[in-house]
Amino acid sequence: MAVVHAQVNVWSTPWDHRFQLYGGHVCNTLMADTWDDRTPLHDAALQGRLLPLRRLLSQGYNVGMATLDGITPLHEASVGGHFTCAKLLLEHGADANAVSLDGATPLFSACCSGNPALVSLILIYSSVHHPAHLQSSPLHEAAKRGHTACVELLLSHQQVICTEVPSIGTALYCACESKATECVQSLLISGADVHYGRGLDTPLHAASRVGGAKEVELLLEHGADGTLRNSEGKKALELTADQSIKHLLQTTGPCSLSQLSRWCIRRSLGQKGLNKTKMLCLPHLLHNYLLYH
Repeated sequence: MAVVHAQVNVWSTPWDHRFQLYGGHVCNTLMADTWDDRTPLHDAALQGRLLPLRRLLSQGYNVGMATLDGITPLHEASVGGHFTCAKLLLEHGADANAVSLDGATPLFSACCSGNPALVSLILIYSSVHHPAHLQSSPLHEAAKRGHTACVELLLSHQQVICTEVPSIGTALYCACESKATECVQSLLISGADVHYGRGLDTPLHAASRVGGAKEVELLLEHGADGTLRNSEGKKALELTADQSIKHLLQTTGPCSLSQLSRWCIRRSLGQKGLNKTKMLCLPHLLHNYLLYH
């Protein structure tokens, strides 16, 4: 609940510097739970207005000022995809790891905007690891929106590739649901587990359901198993009316040895990076896979 100051004329001095620490952030205590608890700093950042933003900072506005739901000016600049505004805020000490009440970080917001230069900038100042309790992650968001360059940047910074968020699944699953073909390809090449989706629903189930023929083809090329059933007991073939997808699923045979080799290498890469020890273990991994599958 906001702290209300007595005898304050809100309308005559709406951005009076009466702020206090609230939940670890400097917050506007005059207006809570409305659009009006934002400041001119927030508005300038969201609109990408660099000169007003610079002027406000020179006038003493706190760069870390947050609304009561935890939104900072850096969040606003990031969701708007405004590189120069975000750079200015970061240079003035903005917290690149700030988390809003709904779980968004500036990195997450930048992935929503799809600006790879901005994502790269924020990665310099922030941790790529998103808080575990949140309902999504920067990688999931970039994959869902088809922002391939952002996906590849996150992967290059060792973003955990196979994290399953309960409500939306893995990043690969999100990309398949959105028919983001290039993201699907990048994730598979980087080591995403082709069978790991949302619960028993695999990426192949998702791609078949939404009619993503290109995604289905990619998944099958990387060893997806069309015989797996989801929580409803259905195979991917039973979830599509698309004839081209049905043909792909009906004509794809068991994984070849080369596909199994690629699967093992990708899995090793996706987990901890491929090193000499893992290379020596690949024959053993292949033996175990053939034995138990």
